[in-house]
Amino acid sequence: MTETATEKALNKQTRKVAGVHFSKAGKIEYYLAENIELLAHDLVVIKGDHGNIMGRVIVPSRFVSMDDIATNIKSILRKATSEDINNHDMEMEHAREGLELCNQKIKESGLPMKLVDVSYEDNKAIFFFFAEERIDFRALVKDMASSLHMRIEMRQIGARDEAKALGSLGPCGLVCCCETFLTEFSSISISMAKNQGLSPNPAKLTGMCGKLKCCLSYENCTYQEERKEMPPIGAKVKTNDGTGTVTGLDILKHVCQVRLDETEEREERRYKCDCCHLLSKPKSHEKEEKEDAEYGKLEG
Repeated sequence: MTETATEKALNKQTRKVAGVHFSKAGKIEYYLAENIELLAHDLVVIKGDHGNIMGRVIVPSRFVSMDDIATNIKSILRKATSEDINNHDMEMEHAREGLELCNQKIKESGLPMKLVDVSYEDNKAIFFFFAEERIDFRALVKDMASSLHMRIEMRQIGARDEAKALGSLGPCGLVCCCETFLTEFSSISISMAKNQGLSPNPAKLTGMCGKLKCCLSYENCTYQEERKEMPPIGAKVKTNDGTGTVTGLDILKHVCQVRLDETEEREERRYKCDCCHLLSKPKSHEKEEKEDAEYGKLEG
């Protein structure tokens, strides 16, 4: 079947790419996948600077605008054959032998780093490690290279990448999102928890990685939209029963809890937000600023 003029124009503006990673601790990298249909979990071969590399497809092949593709993007050579897989397994076995040795040398040298994973890419073993600060590992690389007789690279990863590589169960009882379906980590902030009316409890807001939970972002946009027409907590409002201060919100039901000014013991009542007319917004509270400072170190 011949291409129409529209299809030809579209093909000139887009290229087919697929997202591939070579280790659970590594980042997803994108490669051209023209003339080849790839699904998630397919094994593929890519030409590296020092030899062929085998990786796993995470993002299936799809058409992407030329503006979103790097000018130096490489191409996927082919789907992996049984021979490619056997050779890769042998190379990985050699690389894994270095895990115990590397851990031993890290302890002996007293380096503050935690070894997480190893992969074999481009004819070299890549060791992934987590550390709170930058580490000078040049002596360790030399030692490992002479012991394993192969090229060695050390890559420092973050707390979320470590959790993704090691895997874990979240407090919800399910396997952590980062291990199952998240391909990229988005920025999570304490304001997302505040938008959803969640209690600032570190035990409930932090994930297995020690950072704010990725799932805080899932419903954040919905809560932001729902809150647009609602008075903020601390605001002065006018109700059918008089003026008062908003002390709480049931965001999904659009209900405000108001402490009335002119009742005995300043009684609190619940009103539909449509029945609460905003008089003035609250000033910033020192408590909120303190919470932001406390949780700022957890954001990421």
